Amino acid sequence: MTHKLGWRGSAVLALLGLAAVAATPLAGADTYWPPITDHATGQRNPGRFVWAELLTRDVGAAAEFYGKVFGWTFETYGPADDLKTYTVVLSGGTPIGGMVYASPKDDGKKKRGARWVGLMSVPDVQAAATLVEKDGGKVLMPPRTLGERGTVALFLDPEGGLFGAINSATGDPEDYLADDNQWLWIELMANDPAKMAEFYKGIGAYDVVDGAAKGESSGFRLKSGGYARAGIQAKLDQKYPTTWVPYLRVKSVADTVASAAAAGAKIVMQPARMHGTTIAIIVDPTGAPVALAEWPASGKEAK
Repeated sequence: MTHKLGWRGSAVLALLGLAAVAATPLAGADTYWPPITDHATGQRNPGRFVWAELLTRDVGAAAEFYGKVFGWTFETYGPADDLKTYTVVLSGGTPIGGMVYASPKDDGKKKRGARWVGLMSVPDVQAAATLVEKDGGKVLMPPRTLGERGTVALFLDPEGGLFGAINSATGDPEDYLADDNQWLWIELMANDPAKMAEFYKGIGAYDVVDGAAKGESSGFRLKSGGYARAGIQAKLDQKYPTTWVPYLRVKSVADTVASAAAAGAKIVMQPARMHGTTIAIIVDPTGAPVALAEWPASGKEAK
């Protein structure tokens, strides 16, 4: 596929706190970390969010839900000890993310929710970590090489938003407009969008463009390679945590919401028309928030 990732839609989340999760160490040091592509691509798209990692305490329940609602399939690697396994998520046969057990230690937060964490492609993960700390963020997991995955780090931005950086050992996945049931967009709901846009600008080598969606005057888009890669907009209620919310492209938001509810999801925002499309927000049965959006084949943003 040749069409690029463009703007993917955005939403106002009134209940961001439902699935707040403190960052926890990933699976054990001996966990097998497969590459994020099924073949070496040689591509590098700095600033593009190229992978999504679900941190959860119930990978089985998550896989059952996403398989039933979105038709995802899974490949699990590792020993008999589930806490050391790694599960690759495939949509239509294409790897799009992974699922890993969050730390099981008893920290007094046994009901803590799950979180999808977006990993941003960067040419130098250590340089990204240095910028994060310099500009007021926090390094949760310092850069480390994870098997065949490449070099990865996890961060908090100055408002506490959780995200990661990756320099993939096999290159980035092909840069194409998401198919149905694949990741379409990612958006940061922030207290101060302007300050957060300035923070992320250096890390992703972004051009910052006004408008969380094309044609809008509020919020910002983060562009690299001439294409919008992520959005930032203000939260309606400051009491909810700053959160990156990933979007899945679906054929029908209404039908997907019905299927998700039947499979045990909470519906945070019912289908609504926003930014020229239909969106909804769900929280999966393990506690991770996900946005849904319809997007026409002609809806990519021109370079």
